[in-house]
Amino acid sequence: MREFEVVAGREADFERVFGRDGIWSEFLKLSPRYLGSSIRLEVDRRGRRYKVLDEWRSHEDFEAFRQEQQAGVERFKAFLAAEGLVERETVLGSFYQDDSDWDEDAGLISA
Repeated sequence: MREFEVVAGREADFERVFGRDGIWSEFLKLSPRYLGSSIRLEVDRRGRRYKVLDEWRSHEDFEAFRQEQQAGVERFKAFLAAEGLVERETVLGSFYQDDSDWDEDAGLISA
């Protein structure tokens, strides 16, 4: 999950880039292990910020994609800088769900 402080007045452009059919999600769709992305606008006393969450089947799939597509990631970062959409980007963290104890039939966690 990443947080973006977007340049005032450029919110619609940012949403087009990171939205469902935006450049970012189209790039990530190069991997069959990519599940999707979501963006959320938050407004508080610090201003307007977007949180972007990219979902993958596993952390290993994400890391493999990032390594295989490093040149594309760098081009995308250069594009964002050239477009002047983002004032600041902060990586908030990676979150993992361990389904190894999930019982699909019962819908419960096994103990």
